[in-house]
Amino acid sequence: MNSVSLSKIRGHRLQLDILGRLIASGRHGHAYLFEGPEGVGKLTVAKALVARLACWGAGSSDLDPCGHCRSCSALEHEDHPDLKVLLKDGVSIKIDQVREAIQRLRYDPVVGRVKAVLIDAADTLREEAANALLKTLEEPPPATIFVLVTAKPQVLLETIRSRCQSLRFADLPEVDLAELLVEQGQARPMAMTAAALAQGSLTQARHLCDPGRLAVADLVASFALRLGQDAPATAAPFTDQLLAQFASASGEEKVRRDLAREDLVLALDALRAVLRDVLMVQCGQDVQRLPHARHAVAVQAMADRVDPEKLAKGIELCQRLEGRLQLNPNTKLAWIALLVELGTLLR
Repeated sequence: MNSVSLSKIRGHRLQLDILGRLIASGRHGHAYLFEGPEGVGKLTVAKALVARLACWGAGSSDLDPCGHCRSCSALEHEDHPDLKVLLKDGVSIKIDQVREAIQRLRYDPVVGRVKAVLIDAADTLREEAANALLKTLEEPPPATIFVLVTAKPQVLLETIRSRCQSLRFADLPEVDLAELLVEQGQARPMAMTAAALAQGSLTQARHLCDPGRLAVADLVASFALRLGQDAPATAAPFTDQLLAQFASASGEEKVRRDLAREDLVLALDALRAVLRDVLMVQCGQDVQRLPHARHAVAVQAMADRVDPEKLAKGIELCQRLEGRLQLNPNTKLAWIALLVELGTLLR
């Protein structure tokens, strides 16, 4: 298991402050529940926390591990016998995985100050695995820390949740997402667009840093910025064009006849993002500093001609459709109906 330092993590300032005070106090609990949206860095924070608690060389006021002691050295070589990360095996975490991790806890730490078990996607624990974990949470061995990471805390057994100290994580701000993507080698314009569409998730933002998917987002943005000017009848041919773009982005030979639900979610995110940029311009934001700066002229033009309340209503319509996707069997028709309604609203 490797890790980053707590001080180098972007976003989550409140959560990091809480963990910093916990470290400085020298008194930590035996079980934590890190809950929040997918892909915002909960597991990264968990790894950084246990790396610091296992370190021998850090001072009481230091947020980060020393980087030189035997525990830090074992982490650097990704061969730390005291720190275990449990990941899904297929679709769930199985009892054998939990038993193997618990078996390690019977012994004193080998190289670090503490032993730790990190359970990612803890909501996928099978029932027998969850019950095996619960027994250890009720009577934890000395110098042991559990960190359960989940986006669905309500799925966990109440008896497990009640034995953990909960720390709630929120979406990552767009600016942090964009900077993280740039640090990972993405061009800034692409990073800004992906961050705007990713809904606070670094995992989703990385997924969106794909030319084909961003071409889809750009196509939606170009059409959205003409809403209220073009005739509502253009929604159907545009949707056929969008389907062709989705097929091209996926390397498919045939054009799709309908929007897959995940395609519709991406299209809705792209539509909502560009309408939000227009609204931000109306609130005084510099268009050149927004994710859709490459459409600056069209963004400014829409900001000048459309009432802000109608824009806000348009964003609400996008959110409403996304919320009832499971109830709508014909995604293509639902998308076209939304575009027609938006075109009428923003005229």
